[in-house]
Amino acid sequence: MKNWYEQSRAKTENLFQDIVNHDFVKELMSATLDEDTFGFYVNQDSLYLSEYKKALVGVGTKCHKPKDTQFFYEAATGIIQVEDALHKEFLQKKYISAEPSPTCELYNSYLARIVSNESIEVGVAAVLPCFTIYKEVGDYILANQSNKDSNPYQAWIDTYASEEFALIVEEAISIVNTYALTASPENLKMMEEVFIKTSKLEWMFWDSAYKQEAWKI
Repeated sequence: MKNWYEQSRAKTENLFQDIVNHDFVKELMSATLDEDTFGFYVNQDSLYLSEYKKALVGVGTKCHKPKDTQFFYEAATGIIQVEDALHKEFLQKKYISAEPSPTCELYNSYLARIVSNESIEVGVAAVLPCFTIYKEVGDYILANQSNKDSNPYQAWIDTYASEEFALIVEEAISIVNTYALTASPENLKMMEEVFIKTSKLEWMFWDSAYKQEAWKI
């Protein structure tokens, strides 16, 4: 299998279209997204990333090659630096809450289970959509917006549409493709399954933020 990512990504095109056509992304692009909705999102994103970086470290620990381990460790560190900067800009005190939404809890719990219990091949596939989808969304917004000089969310958009982030995403894809080359049929099947599921969870995360999802009881 020469390019596992391209084949798997093709199977999630409908999910990507659902994401970029979601009201959250459309309103983010048009700068009409409610400030409280974005504040809720940034807080939940902070809670998600505090656990996601642990998943990256867990994946890195299982990697077969030191350079792959180093990549995931550095990606986890990079999240701390980049997201801290974004959160300082966008996360006002009034939006800070320590309670993850049900969807945030689900996403983090699923990743933790997969990374802890499954093979390295499956683990790297599970964490990949958080890289690739954010890059694609950033690129999509940048290519289609007409308000780059006046959008209050432009720093967020520019972060994920940046060349620096593109290089990180390319390396993550390369690592996953390499592991797929020697994966067993069973692992290949599960790699695709978790990749699709975490892609769905990306849509669910934005949807939950748009609805400012809370626990029902």
